[in-house]
Amino acid sequence: MRPYREGITRCADCDVALVNELAPVAYDEALTPLTERIDPFTLGELTDRLEKAGVPYIVEAGTALALLDHPELQMSQPDDWRARVWIATAFAGRAQRIWDDLVDRQRLEGPDPSS
Repeated sequence: MRPYREGITRCADCDVALVNELAPVAYDEALTPLTERIDPFTLGELTDRLEKAGVPYIVEAGTALALLDHPELQMSQPDDWRARVWIATAFAGRAQRIWDDLVDRQRLEGPDPSS
């Protein structure tokens, strides 16, 4: 990023107006994180329930998720698989009830014998 002198209001290269500070990204307000750590089995259960309840969601998953938060990291091997689930903010209350119910049921049933 090239620094500009006081009084310069437009980019000399592309003629775009300069700003002092970037506006927040729209999805920062449109999406709310529901969970940042979830195993594949629970993810399947959760997305099934969200679908049935009509809750819009996004899943970020993989073994390089850390790079989304810290692109400057140098990875020498894959991280453990993990996933994050984001919910449309307008549905956050409904999604939280679904998540809480799922966690409570898993706690009562105990660990999955297939894992």
